[in-house]
Amino acid sequence: MALDLALSDLSRLARVRNVLAENDPNGQFAELGMAEVHISDDVLPSLTEVIDRHLRAAGRVPGPRTRVCMIVDPVRITRAGTDLKARVEALLSGRYDAQRIIIDDGHPILHADERSLDEAAEASVGADVIVSVGGGTITDMAKIAAERGAVPVHVVVQTAASVDGYTDNFSVVLQNGVKTTLLSRWPEAVLTDTQVIAEAPHYLNASGFGELLSMYVAPGDWYLAARMGMDPKYAPVLLEMLKLCGEGVEDWCEGIGRGEASACANLATALAMRGIVTGVGGTTASLSGMEHLISHMFDMVNGELHEPTGLHGAQVGVGSVVRAAAWEVFCERRDEEGLDPAALFPEIDGCEARVTEAFAWLDPTGRIGAECWGRYRSKLSMWHAGRAQILGAFDDWAGLRAGHDELVFGSHAIARYLHRAGAPKRFSDLDPAPTSERMRWVVANCQFMRERFTVADLLTLAGWWDEAGVARVMARVEEACAAAERAG
Repeated sequence: MALDLALSDLSRLARVRNVLAENDPNGQFAELGMAEVHISDDVLPSLTEVIDRHLRAAGRVPGPRTRVCMIVDPVRITRAGTDLKARVEALLSGRYDAQRIIIDDGHPILHADERSLDEAAEASVGADVIVSVGGGTITDMAKIAAERGAVPVHVVVQTAASVDGYTDNFSVVLQNGVKTTLLSRWPEAVLTDTQVIAEAPHYLNASGFGELLSMYVAPGDWYLAARMGMDPKYAPVLLEMLKLCGEGVEDWCEGIGRGEASACANLATALAMRGIVTGVGGTTASLSGMEHLISHMFDMVNGELHEPTGLHGAQVGVGSVVRAAAWEVFCERRDEEGLDPAALFPEIDGCEARVTEAFAWLDPTGRIGAECWGRYRSKLSMWHAGRAQILGAFDDWAGLRAGHDELVFGSHAIARYLHRAGAPKRFSDLDPAPTSERMRWVVANCQFMRERFTVADLLTLAGWWDEAGVARVMARVEEACAAAERAG
């Protein structure tokens, strides 16, 4: 399928809407509720104009009595040496009744937990506009605050190309200590100043590049889930849109490592289209597979232990190498040892102890174990219900493997691009870096935390996700990373 669409169409979202409408035979896509995306090297002067436009669209008259809540975290962000948040606040205060709301949970990296979400929502009650200035977590919190408070206008001022969540209608939050993705709402507009992005610390944009690379592995998990009846929302048109995001990545990825403005602009643009794909698809599955489960699992553990949380995108990048290696090992073991698909259906209740015991060290109360078991039990129930379709998929193993491999890169390619961008590719590259023990535990148990089906589930059901199985996958990861370093 060849779409008549380009990344430049982000500046005219009506074109994106039309293409989606023309390629949605099942009528499953969500309405693209975002009206504007502006990506340029000096976007801030248009901020009040954008706000006024959306206030009028909401039936409100903009002016000095317009209440604007500017939601931020405590981190100082600069543009050309000046305080970006102070500049945004000055622009807002010169036109509206503006108030800066600082959300601070005391952690070096803000958590979108119930307390912080409530704080942002309560501060926004009665506001006409929310302007969020910051990264992905602040943006997600502002989306929920706007939804809860029925705030008519939310404008995002993006400060790093660290995630793709600025341009979607989802929010990643902590529920009962477990990270999950909730449907929230679209922002009316996203303003991305590429000078701010280029000046952001390299580790933030490297994190965004790691997030970007999940589009070369997560579609494989989505495809497997669809072929086995585990996800009815599979839509190839969304994967065609994702191909746009990766255009020329082999040419500009090294520019991320050097902090080149053009490369950072390419990254921000690619992530913006990714966010739209997630939002209109009504699911994050096209871009969120095993690699995202690994990242969310690290966040859950660190949050529960009150330890520093790493950057999501950086963890996703490393997880992408693991996910690619996991599929390669699954295919090798199937060829070496054979696989009886009929043996992939364990008694559901017999799996409870393995799941709950896996989390007992982290939470002796059993709260997290019970939460994860409830999710995993739902996944196993769906798996058993789809037995006939699953067996049929394995009967067509050659077709299943070929269809999967058309959508993904191998572990060596993922590691190579991460290396060129100066992004983490091993767990030891992360900050904070997990211990080898925690790394193995996260990889071995990530499939238990969500209903989403991934290759980690296949390895588990096949009996190949024991200590030796995890070690084999991690050895493949190290092989890919070492090859990337040798290639330079």
